Amino acid sequence: MKKIELKKITDCKNLLKTTPKKEHYDYVIDEDVIFMKEGKAVGLYKKIEKDKLKGIRHAALTTKYQKTSRTRGISTQSSVFGTLPRIARRNDFCRLTRQSTKEKQNTNIVFSFMSELKKIYKKHLPNHFEIDLEIVKKNVEADYRLDKESPFLTCNINVNHAIKYHRDSGNFKKSLSNVLILKGGILGGELVFPEYRFALSQDDGFLSIFDGQNEIHGVMPIYKVTENPYRASIVYYSLEQMKHCYPYKMEVERLQNVSTEKAIRRAKNVNPIKPHEN
Repeated sequence: MKKIELKKITDCKNLLKTTPKKEHYDYVIDEDVIFMKEGKAVGLYKKIEKDKLKGIRHAALTTKYQKTSRTRGISTQSSVFGTLPRIARRNDFCRLTRQSTKEKQNTNIVFSFMSELKKIYKKHLPNHFEIDLEIVKKNVEADYRLDKESPFLTCNINVNHAIKYHRDSGNFKKSLSNVLILKGGILGGELVFPEYRFALSQDDGFLSIFDGQNEIHGVMPIYKVTENPYRASIVYYSLEQMKHCYPYKMEVERLQNVSTEKAIRRAKNVNPIKPHEN
């Protein structure tokens, strides 16, 4: 694979939360590359063979998407597989996602493809892979690690979404970001790294792994060129809040206790105890 040494050309903090534009990059990468910093591999861009994408493409085209948000309130049409931490006032317990229980075939597909992603990650970025894996093993209960030898707990399939410039947040610190693109009938959607003045083509079947927590990146607008177009971005990750999850049985007990306490408080508010009158 070709190697590209990364050197920041400009500071682009002022571009955060804005839409990427063509003037923000000088060239587009459309081949397999390893990204280097000071002689060390820090990321990659790789085309995956079509036959290895049949299953995950089927999942992307058949899953029932829901409007959701992952970080900083950014909304998108997504299907979420795997495990998630507590969300106060909504799902106040660590759990399997709704899609994981309702779409068992797609869940199996998503986690089967994760094995292919692990092979690529481990082969080309072995040090980063081991760091990510050790972080998850050290911080997350086994109940939520559906693949015990994977650094990933959760997978989002996002459809037709072009996100503004941002840095990734919410994942375990030092963990690398990854995005697999599947698309048809769509133009645009390049992944732009303005501080380095290049973009990734994000053509069908390309996987990118990079330091999304520190590198500013965003997606160019997308345009349909055929009927029934789609652009699915498949992202595997592990949220840092998972470190607060108890073993699943204890999570259920905790939820029951919290629900009981809330019911008692509500009852007291509805029927306040009045002081005796003398």
